[in-house]
Amino acid sequence: MQIRQSAQAVLLSFAVITLTGCSLPMNESKKQSSIHVHAEHWLNGSNVDAQMAQGLTAYFTLEDAFISIASRLHLINKAQYNLDLQYYMWEDDSIGHLMLAELLKAADRGVKIRLLIDDQNGSQLDFTLKQLAKHPNFEIKLFNPYTFRFRKLRVFDYVFRFNQINHRMHNKLIIADGAIAVTGGRNISREYFDASENFQFTDMDILFYGTAVKQANQVFKNFWNDDLSYSVPQLLGDGHQEQLSKLRKYYELTALQKDQLKKRIELAEKQINQHLKDRPINWAKAHFVADSPNKIRAEASGDQLIYRQMLNIMGEPKQHLELVSAYFVPTRKGTDYLTKLVKNNVEVRVLTNSFMANDVPVVHAFYKKYRHDLLKGGVKLYEFKPYIERHKRTWYEVVTGNVIPAKNKNASSLHAKFFDIDGMVFIGSFNFDPRSANLNTEVGLVVESDVLQGQISTSLDQYLPQIAYELKLNPQGEVIWLDHQKDGSIVEYSQDPKSTKFQRFAMKVVSYFPIEWMM
Repeated sequence: MQIRQSAQAVLLSFAVITLTGCSLPMNESKKQSSIHVHAEHWLNGSNVDAQMAQGLTAYFTLEDAFISIASRLHLINKAQYNLDLQYYMWEDDSIGHLMLAELLKAADRGVKIRLLIDDQNGSQLDFTLKQLAKHPNFEIKLFNPYTFRFRKLRVFDYVFRFNQINHRMHNKLIIADGAIAVTGGRNISREYFDASENFQFTDMDILFYGTAVKQANQVFKNFWNDDLSYSVPQLLGDGHQEQLSKLRKYYELTALQKDQLKKRIELAEKQINQHLKDRPINWAKAHFVADSPNKIRAEASGDQLIYRQMLNIMGEPKQHLELVSAYFVPTRKGTDYLTKLVKNNVEVRVLTNSFMANDVPVVHAFYKKYRHDLLKGGVKLYEFKPYIERHKRTWYEVVTGNVIPAKNKNASSLHAKFFDIDGMVFIGSFNFDPRSANLNTEVGLVVESDVLQGQISTSLDQYLPQIAYELKLNPQGEVIWLDHQKDGSIVEYSQDPKSTKFQRFAMKVVSYFPIEWMM
């Protein structure tokens, strides 16, 4: 009895400490002013000057996973003054450490690094970040930290501070010398760059240079100086110079040793140069759009919200809307909006994940509720298949000598977030769901380009039959899935392809939960 009372007292004390001790201390970071833009060594020539004088932005899309990681490495290696990075997720894996190793090399040659990671990332990288922050040219902050005293016991944060931790910085952005940047859907993790042994995400990024980067610099500054951005030394304590030296040697002498890393970088540079030759950089009017950090506090409104900015720039669709969203929860309001567009003779085409391709199955349960009404209203609906045939080794397999098992190499999930409206294209981190609209902060680039929209439409026309199920209503008004085969035949499904009866039952049950607002 005494033991039981003692245990209850301990649990009560722990709960009290958790409730009262989770508040963050006053942020000790000093506000920083805007950086100087150094564009002279990135792109040059009379054509560049003329385009810049017109307020235009150079861009090219990064749908290929290797070109996307290569572009980030290119920015890091060529930067001479500053590198600013903010990411929702930065994993403790080979890709995460490859990027950190290159950033450390940049810091060693005098480049000022500022790295901002959402604290949703977890604590696996804490030791590494703590040592890197010891470098005089390397500043690291964590955005909206879960807790201070009980950093590793996050289950208590979910129990006692759910409302605070449910708002995350979902941004993905890297800027070099304030002049050139990459944004899009990819986090820093193996599965986003065709390097995972489990499955690969299909995603989209965009590299841009010019006028739109000015706003990207301002967005980064706003988040970096926000009171929710805590420095690693304040949260985790100071690193040690000796440990930083050991980390540097680790990056040089282990799996990321000099010779192997050199091969990777050389291959990356070669691929980028070839890419630029095959697809010259295009220029267009472009706008970098982003939520205000105040959205995390539920205090943002009007033009502080990314979807308001997109609406102001892109306007209402008059002819054409194509939407690619990994997590697609249109809600009743969104469903009515999309079907109304169709009634007004606007062509609407949507690509999202099938149930078996979705890495967050609960999201599918709330999308599924509106599937029938979307199809009945004339929306063309496609669902990404849970596999993609890959007939050659990935770049990661080539440079490492590893062989990813075929069954896992083919496993895929859609993670891209982009859409186009009447000659305007958005590429970024924003999903068409309540979470992106109301809870998380998002970023992206809006490009005013009939050329880019045409490329996307042509690509979807060509590849959708290969990568996605086409959804229709049969004569009885029931949803069916059409799987187009290489030989021209069609396999028809009457239920979510590859799903089990239990999985479909579970989805139906979950869809009744009052949690759609947080999907």
